[in-house]
Amino acid sequence: MGLKKNLLHYKKNLFLGLLAISLFSCSALGQWWYDRLDVYLANYFFKYADFSNEQKTYVSSVTLDYLAWNSSSEIPKYRNLIIKIRALDETTTTKDIQKLFKEGESMFKASNDFFTPHIVRFTKTISETQVKEINLFFEERIKKWKESLDETKYQNPQEQIVKSTKRLARFLGVRLSEEQLITIKELSNKIVEPDTSYIESQDIWNRELISILRKRESQNFDVTLTNHLNGLLNFEGRGNRNLIYHEILARTIASLDEDQKKKFHKRLNFFISSLEKIIKNQK
Repeated sequence: MGLKKNLLHYKKNLFLGLLAISLFSCSALGQWWYDRLDVYLANYFFKYADFSNEQKTYVSSVTLDYLAWNSSSEIPKYRNLIIKIRALDETTTTKDIQKLFKEGESMFKASNDFFTPHIVRFTKTISETQVKEINLFFEERIKKWKESLDETKYQNPQEQIVKSTKRLARFLGVRLSEEQLITIKELSNKIVEPDTSYIESQDIWNRELISILRKRESQNFDVTLTNHLNGLLNFEGRGNRNLIYHEILARTIASLDEDQKKKFHKRLNFFISSLEKIIKNQK
């Protein structure tokens, strides 16, 4: 990952507020995928350590409850957010994009809030061996991020942002013009160095989590772990870099010509239709 991971973080940050939760709708198998979301979430969690059958049963039960909650409470919100994105036009400003991000972040936080009490309860059942396995998982992931960063450290961050934005635009059905790409590059020049602070921040957060897990018998464990888990949602941590990304999005959307807008709306309409099918099938 490395710099590539940083650019993926950029795309993740965009999709967080705009399209992340609806990515499953990109396929004709969207409903099939969504109906198995709980299984995918559970299997992802199982990578952290060798959990017992009882622990796996609990995780599977929680993720199944999450699917039911997400279907009834959150999917309609995702649909409404995409409708707001579809309404963006040549008057779009950075503040408009920031407003949408805030709305998307609140939805992300809602999912985090759903899982937090279950994670706190679950961690009381883990063994010291499992804590060590989780720690090893974290260390290996950080190591891979750093290795990938070393491999890409000589790449131009501005060029990478342009390429990333082009890929994102293609995903949304839009082929950017040379003039639009020049504007994106000019804006990205405000970013001098690739942002690598997320690796260090994540490593520190991981180490603190392991330290807390090793004190899971302490009286204040529930509060301490809850606060730590909530601390992972630091949407403001990228500061000026976020502002530049938002400006890139605003300027690009505002510059779309009629043909680009038509394709952009067609793509978003597909997302909306897919989400509406999921909403309908959950009733």
